[in-house]
Amino acid sequence: MDMQDLSIYEDLKNGDYQAPSIYLAAMKTPLANPTPAVVRERLEKILQRADVDEILAVEADDDSDFIHIVISGGHEDWDETEHFIFRVRFYANDTPEEWSYEAAEFRDRNLLEDERIEMHRAPQIMECETYFDTEYELGSQTSWALQLAVMDALAGECYALQDMVASIFLSGMWLAETAQTETLPSLDLGYVIHAITPQNPEAADYWLHTHGLLKFGMPELEIIRVERSQVSACQGIIQSVAMRLMQDPESWYEDGDEPMWVVYTEEQMIAVRLIPWQTALASNLLAPVKKGLFRNKVLPFSGDMSDRDDDIHTEPSLVIFADQDGKPQPLGDLGVLLDDEQTHMMLLKSDLETARMHAYAIEKLPLLEQCFRRFAPEEGQWGYIVKIRCESPSTQAVEHMWFTVLEMNGDTVRVQLDNDPFEIPEMQSGEVYTLPTDSITDWRIYSAPWQTVLAPDAAYVLRRYLTAN
Repeated sequence: MDMQDLSIYEDLKNGDYQAPSIYLAAMKTPLANPTPAVVRERLEKILQRADVDEILAVEADDDSDFIHIVISGGHEDWDETEHFIFRVRFYANDTPEEWSYEAAEFRDRNLLEDERIEMHRAPQIMECETYFDTEYELGSQTSWALQLAVMDALAGECYALQDMVASIFLSGMWLAETAQTETLPSLDLGYVIHAITPQNPEAADYWLHTHGLLKFGMPELEIIRVERSQVSACQGIIQSVAMRLMQDPESWYEDGDEPMWVVYTEEQMIAVRLIPWQTALASNLLAPVKKGLFRNKVLPFSGDMSDRDDDIHTEPSLVIFADQDGKPQPLGDLGVLLDDEQTHMMLLKSDLETARMHAYAIEKLPLLEQCFRRFAPEEGQWGYIVKIRCESPSTQAVEHMWFTVLEMNGDTVRVQLDNDPFEIPEMQSGEVYTLPTDSITDWRIYSAPWQTVLAPDAAYVLRRYLTAN
């Protein structure tokens, strides 16, 4: 392999290289005769969505068992209507072991336990393939939402999904919830972060890398050689960078001289730089060195060339470094700054992600209110917290902070601030405030009876619990 051949990044930048998005659905009820006419009839369910205008074509492929679907639609902010193309097919579940309980080990993203137990029983599998639109802002996320809506309409009630690019299992009930949700799904559920544990778990040699971002038209992300205590913070940094690249896809190849600010701590801001893995490994920025009598010896490490003898780990991927006075520095060198048990960290999210989270939290807030009325806050049993956008009149600083919910009164909530703000001197931890409900950007439910913590992205679980209780 030519370590300095970075032409594939140019192809990715120009839209000439992209991974497809491929999902499989384990259907509960088979579609006996999936002809184009039958598929079109079932597909009409998606016409209820605001981002779908028309079903333009549903045609059989002459050379395969796939059916081609063309839909017109798009995001409300777009000036023009786009065409979205999907390939679908249905086939018997002849390999139930691929849907076994054990198959989801380490790959279970949000399955319910009964779904994981029963998914091997699926009589039929539906496959759906598409390429996301990356030309428009929110194009890839809109394409993703439409792909999931197409699967929900055609597959009906499902046990589970498999994301074949990220290699993860997703809940069938999550699919149904997502298909009826106006807000775009969280990018976090479109890819996976693998954390590779070194032979010596105490060594500063953990390797974190993503799978699945390529289908959104962006490179994968990596962090190499960090300590176990830093893994959680580094996962958050990867998520933050991914969100920023989703908002500004050109930032990774046009603003190479500008660092990206991703973390705010009480001690300092942390900025990062993104370097292609080929360049990062060739530079020896990451290589541990053992001093010798006559010369130093470069030691092997997780994520080096020996771990890249397959196609999966040679795809376009950027290694995340800390920015230190304009120069890249391994993130692991930041020490306790990345230990979230010792450092109060605030990850910086993109404006688009903040707006999406706000819209999603508000759209699913009636479920939280229903739970709050049915199961009042009780120490050790039920707890409710909300993240609210707050602005300082004196500094004009804006922070999104967590509060414990005391009362919910329609347009307002009475809440207690959980942490001291960074730049809002008018507010202090432990104080009680009445704030507008429409400023909520996130929320959590802590339930001892249900033995779970629920966020807006788990609305499908909350809906099921409330129905069962």
